[in-house]
Amino acid sequence: MQHAYSRVEVEERITSDEFFRRAPENQKAELIEGVLIMAPPPLDVHERLQLFLASLLREYVDSRDLGEVRGSRTAVRLEDDQTYEPDLLYISRDRLSILQESGVFGAPDLVVEILSASTASYDRGPKLRTYDRSGVREVWLIDPYGPTGSEFHQRQEQGLRPVMPADGTLVSPVLAGFRLRTEWLWPTAKFIPIREALLSAAPERS
Repeated sequence: MQHAYSRVEVEERITSDEFFRRAPENQKAELIEGVLIMAPPPLDVHERLQLFLASLLREYVDSRDLGEVRGSRTAVRLEDDQTYEPDLLYISRDRLSILQESGVFGAPDLVVEILSASTASYDRGPKLRTYDRSGVREVWLIDPYGPTGSEFHQRQEQGLRPVMPADGTLVSPVLAGFRLRTEWLWPTAKFIPIREALLSAAPERS
């Protein structure tokens, strides 16, 4: 990660219930271990990747009626002192009861965090541990500048464990076999067209 920016931490410890009353509507904010953390607007490299993945996942999920995809301003309450706003999340159709008007109350099936210099320590540390404890089945931590700092975690018997994409392809057990070509995440110019990516992302038919 080549960029850094400041963040604002409100040191007074609050609960998740207070977070929903006090978090600003016009700025991304998260409650991490009881501390309210607000971040400034993301850089363009972050936004481009977030929009690409949001479009790809939403098209894949909607076309198969698998559930719902949400973006970076959806609050996810996981514990009394842990409420996050991940860059992307997916909830399977049979678990949509956790999606309510004010946010998500429970563990999404998939969480995607696009890393930055000021948030990576949270994403890899307390947030990942909370995702593990709460039962999130799959977590992607993606460095928008390249694969070196990126991690993919899938739930196994021991909890969330890192997995390596085989031959540059990550197969998601959560998204009905969705296949993500990691080269799509770091194009030299434009992102692959969504329609073209969907043809490669779909499970192979026997």
